[in-house]
Amino acid sequence: MPTLAYHFDEAILAPREDEIVRVVYTRPLNEGALFDYCRSHGIVSYLPLKKELRLLHRDYKDRHYQYQSVVLRPMFPSYVFVKMQPDQRSQIFRSNAIVRVLGTQDFDQDNLLREIRLVRKIETISMTQELEFNAQVKEGDKFLIESGPWQGVYGWLKKKEKRSLWTVEIECVNTLVQATIDPSQYKMTPVEQ
Repeated sequence: MPTLAYHFDEAILAPREDEIVRVVYTRPLNEGALFDYCRSHGIVSYLPLKKELRLLHRDYKDRHYQYQSVVLRPMFPSYVFVKMQPDQRSQIFRSNAIVRVLGTQDFDQDNLLREIRLVRKIETISMTQELEFNAQVKEGDKFLIESGPWQGVYGWLKKKEKRSLWTVEIECVNTLVQATIDPSQYKMTPVEQ
């Protein structure tokens, strides 16, 4: 995967009349290649990232060393959000990184932009707080978090130990995020499912 020279472009959230934001499904490990291609061709794209600890091993002078390094990885493997004009579709396919562009029947534009805002909020929080990304979460009680950095996000109680583990669902990519939070720090209102 190419090095991700990353910055978030707010323009992804404000498409003009002749533009549409699409979810693009890439070949495995080609998210960064598509993001770099779009950036070099002036096409606005958004590749949500998450921090991940990587355990590295090195041998030096007959000694074995282990250390951890923080790396940025795509939050949703094989998915990139791209803002394009109708005539740019063939141009992004020239990147050789795309499997398909999900159609407008898959995502309503207003809902997709709302979900991108939520993904951006989760991405921002993930840079300062440890999150676990998981595709399978058991059912639990549903709550609306009304304060703190998670304000406006629905959560499901996963398990209750010393702390509560809450999950936030991002339906646009069928993935759930698990975050460990202290429930005493947030105002939460139960919601019926």
